[in-house]
Amino acid sequence: MLITRALVGIIGAVLAIIVVYTGGMPLLVALILLSILGLHEFYRMSRAFKPHLLAGYLGTILILLGTYYDPPGGTLWGVLGLFLLTFVLHAVRGLNSEMVAQMSVTFFGSFYVGVGFAHVIMLQAFPSIGVSLAILVLLATWTSDTVAYAVGHYLGHRPISPVISPKKTLEGTVAGFIGTIIIVLIAGKSLGWMSSGKFFILGLVIAVAAPVGDLFESYIKRAFHVKDAGTIIPGHGGVLDRFDSLLFAGAAAYYALFVMLGN
Repeated sequence: MLITRALVGIIGAVLAIIVVYTGGMPLLVALILLSILGLHEFYRMSRAFKPHLLAGYLGTILILLGTYYDPPGGTLWGVLGLFLLTFVLHAVRGLNSEMVAQMSVTFFGSFYVGVGFAHVIMLQAFPSIGVSLAILVLLATWTSDTVAYAVGHYLGHRPISPVISPKKTLEGTVAGFIGTIIIVLIAGKSLGWMSSGKFFILGLVIAVAAPVGDLFESYIKRAFHVKDAGTIIPGHGGVLDRFDSLLFAGAAAYYALFVMLGN
C-alpha cells in the first residue's frame, strides 16, 4: 500500500505541477473536474440529508468560474450564486420539516470543496510569482502529507485523535510539520521573492493548516461512518482523501501571503 501510494502520489504531483504551470483554461477545467468528483463524494456520504446535487454542482462551477475571471472578488459572486441556487432549487422541491438541514448540507459541501479549490486559482493569479507560488504550496502540502504518513506508518505510536482519526500519530504529525517548514525554506532560498523570515511564516502556516484540513475531512467521514470518501485514486482513496489538506493549506497560504506581500 505504501509503494502504491507513493507511486500514485508522484505521478499525481507531476501532473498537477504541469497543469498549474500551464495555468489558464487547463487549470480551470482540472479544478472543476476535481471539485465535481470531490463534491460527489461528499454528497454520497451525506445522502441521508438529501442534498440537492444540481444546486451544489452548479454552485461549485460558479465559484470556480467567478474566481478564474475575477480573483478574488469573483469568488464572492460565485458563493452568492451558490446560495441563491441552493434556496431556489430546494424551494422547488416544496416545503418540508427537513428543508433547512437539506439546504445546509447542499451549501456546505459546495462551499467547502469549491472555495477550497478556488484558492489554487487565487494563488496562481498572484502577480509575477503566481506559478512558482502555487507550485510551492502544492509541494509543501504534499510534503506534509507524505512525511506524516511515512513516519506515522513506521514510527508512529501515539494517535493524536483516536476518535476522529486513530491512524494519525503524534510522531507523524510532528515530522510532517518540520518537513513542511524545511521544504518551504529550501525553496525560498532559490525563489527569493520574500525574506527567509517570511518564508518561515509561510511554511509554518502551511504546516498547521494542512493537517487541520486532513483532520477536518476525517471528522466528516467519521460523522458519516465511512472509512474513505471514495476509491478513485489507488492508495489514497477519493479526491477528498487526497486533497483535503490542500483545501485548507491553499486558503491559509493565500491569506498569509496577501498580508505579507501587501497585495
